[in-house]
Amino acid sequence: MDVVKLWQGANAKGYNRHAQTAKKGPDLGPASASGQPEASGASHSHSSGSRLSPSFSGDDLCPSCRRNGRVYCPHKPMLAIKAELAAPLQKQDFFGPSPPNLFVGHYGWPSVNWGPMVSMAEGIPDNPKDWYGWNFDQIVRARSMQVRGQSKAPVGTAAIPKSPGMGREAPVSRILRDSQEAAMSFSPIDLEMHFSKAPKMAVEFHAIHQPMGPSAPLEKLALADNPRIPNKVDELVEEGVKAQNAMSELAHAGFDEHYLVRLLTAGVLGRPSSRKLVPTRWGITAVDDTLAKQHMEKIRAMEQGSSFLLFFNEYLANRFSVLLMPGAWEYEGFETWTGPMVCPNATMVNLQAGAESQKCHFSSFAISEEYEPFQGRTAYANKQGGGYYAARLGVAEAMAERLGRQYRALVIREIMPEYDLPVGVWEIRENVRHAMLNRPQKFDTMAEALVALQAQLKLPLREYQTRSRLLTQKRLADF
Repeated sequence: MDVVKLWQGANAKGYNRHAQTAKKGPDLGPASASGQPEASGASHSHSSGSRLSPSFSGDDLCPSCRRNGRVYCPHKPMLAIKAELAAPLQKQDFFGPSPPNLFVGHYGWPSVNWGPMVSMAEGIPDNPKDWYGWNFDQIVRARSMQVRGQSKAPVGTAAIPKSPGMGREAPVSRILRDSQEAAMSFSPIDLEMHFSKAPKMAVEFHAIHQPMGPSAPLEKLALADNPRIPNKVDELVEEGVKAQNAMSELAHAGFDEHYLVRLLTAGVLGRPSSRKLVPTRWGITAVDDTLAKQHMEKIRAMEQGSSFLLFFNEYLANRFSVLLMPGAWEYEGFETWTGPMVCPNATMVNLQAGAESQKCHFSSFAISEEYEPFQGRTAYANKQGGGYYAARLGVAEAMAERLGRQYRALVIREIMPEYDLPVGVWEIRENVRHAMLNRPQKFDTMAEALVALQAQLKLPLREYQTRSRLLTQKRLADF
């Protein structure tokens, strides 16, 4: 079967069980693959058409998931996709558009697995911004059609040392050089890839980076197209500008975090002799942190806001409440994982309607808290990892670019049991971004804001108040 037809016909499959409540995804064809959400201005109590509280249906679960009390079953969709791609993957030579992207693993660092990616069909977006509104099945299907090459190399392979007695720089390996050029291209280019064996069909999920699809050891790579590298990028790479400074310049020039992560992980930024491949998960967090700090420098010089603003958004069973409070910049983030819903005298729960009326409650929950003062933080946010930096970027860019005021910011992420598959921190970043695009509720006092905040939360507000540093502060402006 033609993989293009598999991609275009994905929404017709009966296992897209979340489609009834998620924002309508793209037609999954070249003409409508953006998946871009609608314009802002929606009510604070709704996501941009993307609330996800699916009904529980035993028919959607395999026996294993049913025994384990899961709400979403990844096995049935994966089995269907695996069957559909069995024939197209039974080969060693692939020709198609590179997203363009390059994945770098972190296991075994400083010797890591890395490799470029080639798409099995045109029109599949690689930038997670374009995935917003898709359900789990659409995300899994999109990533299943990205074939990844695998090569093992020390991270220092990206360095370009001066050859002894020579005035010019010695080239890096041909495959890496071509992969770097593909990653630098601002638009997809065609690649020819030869693997030592047919790619193995598998999808790997990770809390930081997006899901990874089929892969196999890469033997040969050739660019079948000229990479379209922006002049600004070419200039910074040729001049060997430090990676931190280069990312700041490119961000000011309008390049987004996804493109910057590509450049950083591919090892093309910085002084030529010091360049290194950067594991993708580290690169994502580094870029989120760098861009947020850039916004925070601007925020600290802004006038302080005088009102309480409450934002909300929900997507992929992740509920985000963002409360901005008068005062100088501070940031506090909560992350809450919830267990299955328990309802007395009920054997099956429809989480979309009626749970509250049955006085249901979560069987368990775990809360983590991270904080930073006005000056910022120097220690890594271990309790929340990359999710902390992704959420902070969403708040900081909204404050710096649209609100034009500085506030104390409180972000509460409540993760519902339906979030069975981690899809990467892009979901957190885009969820918060869309919360900040939604129309906020505005209040004059802290008491009013907290009443509204409790109405949005699934857990009692006191669970956060007893752990919060911002909510326990007492200021005259709060009353």
